[in-house]
Amino acid sequence: MKKKSKYEDYFLLSDEKQEKILKKTINISLDFLRGDLRDNKFLIYKKPEYLKSQLDSGLPLHLKKIENTFKILKKIGRYSIAQSDLNYLAFPDSGNSLIAMMGALYSKFLNQNLIGFDRSAPVATFIEIQLIEWLRELIGYNTKSLKKINCLADVGGMFTTGGHMSNHVGILAALNKKFPEIKENGLSNLKFSPVILLSKKISHYSIDSAAHHLGIGKENIIDIPITGDYTTDYNVIEKILKKLPKNKKPFMVVSVAGNTRTSNIDNLSKINNLCKKHNLWHHIDACHGGSLLFSDKLKSKYLQNIEQADSVTIDPHKGLFVPYSSSYILFKERSVLTMFSRYQEDCFNGSVWDLGFITPFYGSRGFDSLSLWLFIKIMGKKSIGEIIESRFKIVKFAEKIMKENQDFITLNEIDIYRMAFVFCPDYIQKYITLNSGKINKNIVKKLKSLIDKYSHIINQRLYESGKLCLDEYKLHDAGNKVGLGTEDRYIVFAITLGNPLFTKETIEKSLNILFQEAEKIKIKMYYEFNNIISFKTNVDEKKEYKSGPAGW
Repeated sequence: MKKKSKYEDYFLLSDEKQEKILKKTINISLDFLRGDLRDNKFLIYKKPEYLKSQLDSGLPLHLKKIENTFKILKKIGRYSIAQSDLNYLAFPDSGNSLIAMMGALYSKFLNQNLIGFDRSAPVATFIEIQLIEWLRELIGYNTKSLKKINCLADVGGMFTTGGHMSNHVGILAALNKKFPEIKENGLSNLKFSPVILLSKKISHYSIDSAAHHLGIGKENIIDIPITGDYTTDYNVIEKILKKLPKNKKPFMVVSVAGNTRTSNIDNLSKINNLCKKHNLWHHIDACHGGSLLFSDKLKSKYLQNIEQADSVTIDPHKGLFVPYSSSYILFKERSVLTMFSRYQEDCFNGSVWDLGFITPFYGSRGFDSLSLWLFIKIMGKKSIGEIIESRFKIVKFAEKIMKENQDFITLNEIDIYRMAFVFCPDYIQKYITLNSGKINKNIVKKLKSLIDKYSHIINQRLYESGKLCLDEYKLHDAGNKVGLGTEDRYIVFAITLGNPLFTKETIEKSLNILFQEAEKIKIKMYYEFNNIISFKTNVDEKKEYKSGPAGW
């Protein structure tokens, strides 16, 4: 009889003992999902010092029993955030599709490497290619059946781990397409600076990062003003283009189909027309708005002519219930990615199917695409569209509740699922309205600081209690809804309703938690407000409240 290795049980085998271990791991995962591990809160909040103390240890040296793993997993789950919890309203990344989760789990067992085809990921390669084709069809780009995809040059998009990287690839593609000479000579040999046009106040921070990382330079991002409804003001683009100095050459415009701050959507048709007129690459950041592509009704209302853009980014882990990570960049021109290949001839002759030949930044990577592919394969476009439309109705219901509360001021109308607002009780609102245009700058500054202070206090108390999670970041009051001007940024709350399991009842219950917490603090805020307008005291204006990625 063969002697058993000391470590054999620690590697995957198809035996009964390991099956029990894996089943128990799934049960612990379900305990987290149900809330048992986290005391039915979206989070058991602990300060960073506590978390570090719990994890702090030297490099482990000795073997432990596999059963010890369960205790560790439970502890990790206890202090993790549950984005699928019905009191988690901070972001749309619920990741709670059963089918998508099945795909995510299975992909880890398959352990395919999407860098290559032979000896790496034969079936997985074609599944990802087919998925890219489905996404192209949803956008409205030209499509082919998988049988007619004959070479890598036909693959008109790629997977990435998030919108940050998808936007990087979009800018990289536009830059190299417009100025192909930089492949050999580099940016430094251009006699001008390549320029990107976008609205900085609503664009994702990844664009700014890409300008830095790709050597374009942040000073070569030209700001387009925004409208009062948090969209790119396309009316001023031509004026900006005319005023650019001769050493600045624009090559692309970035618009947003669901900006990360308010989820409002640009007029894509107007920007498309301007880009065509001036021969500029049009990149649409639809990381948030991509979920609307499954609904013909919502697509025609909000994403009209999206198919005219040169590139589009989509994040299925935002608003499509797919677990991390899942993001895609799609190109109108199929063969764009081949310009990044060292072997361009092979990309066109069909001799190889290694996706690593054409995917910039990425080498080895996992089979994450299985999650979304399986989700679409089983659910189908129509069913997903119905879910998106149903969610939209819940979103509008939440919007109505927020607007009816006199102690909060909403800063935007909802296009997809995100609303930003500040805590500004009715007595402050009445003072601002009655004294419109007559409040001196010093009082304006103090009132803004007061609103920031109490918005943050309420939100942080809710977060640390584990009762309700709302987003928090800084945002300009583009429409001057508060009435104190549009120049400065406020600390805002935000609700983002991506979870398909939200109902009117759960939303009403969650928002009532917010309203009750706000009610507790109104009197205290009133006394500070009264002292400000009586010139008796100052608000701590120097205190800086950090905000999340939406405000970066």
